[in-house]
Amino acid sequence: MGKIISQRQREVLEHLRNFIETHGHSPTIWDVARHFGFSSPATVHKYLVALESAGYITRGKRNALVQLVKDEPAAPAAIDIPLYGKIAAGRPIVALQNDELFTIPPDLLGKRTTYALRVVGDSMIDDHICDGDTIIVESRDTAENGQTVVALVGEGEATVKRFYRENDRIRLQPANQSLQPFIYTENEVKVQGVVIGVVRRY
Repeated sequence: MGKIISQRQREVLEHLRNFIETHGHSPTIWDVARHFGFSSPATVHKYLVALESAGYITRGKRNALVQLVKDEPAAPAAIDIPLYGKIAAGRPIVALQNDELFTIPPDLLGKRTTYALRVVGDSMIDDHICDGDTIIVESRDTAENGQTVVALVGEGEATVKRFYRENDRIRLQPANQSLQPFIYTENEVKVQGVVIGVVRRY
């Protein structure tokens, strides 16, 4: 399957496919340049290199022609994952769930069940997780020291913090120098997942 490509690259790819279907052979670089109004064949060459790297075409020995446009690859569609309400990057708040979806590119999808949470608070700002961001979480019930986790604490309140196991205690560490860590016994903390991505909308 091909990689995600830009809108302009997709337009060039569609032109190549249409030209080959209509004429029975691939266009020259100058054919493509004239079609799009490019002043230089170097611009076309750049697009062909990008499309070949993404797995959509194979160029011939001469750069002037596209030897093959593959039929199989298609740009992976964006993926919808559950958006499970809000998570506190501050003091824990009650975990929420709802029926919303959040769209991510395929490369943000974890190997296990993946979901999204909106961040409330600024306790993780030193890790570039800010109030209003959306974190992408891979479901897990264990974590390694130093990983950023989503955890339920106490009476089922949810929080996002760095995770550290220290003897018989769990330290949930904010990424904010002005805040103190939270210390719990092991049976007070239930890891729900590990943060694998952050999405910010400007």
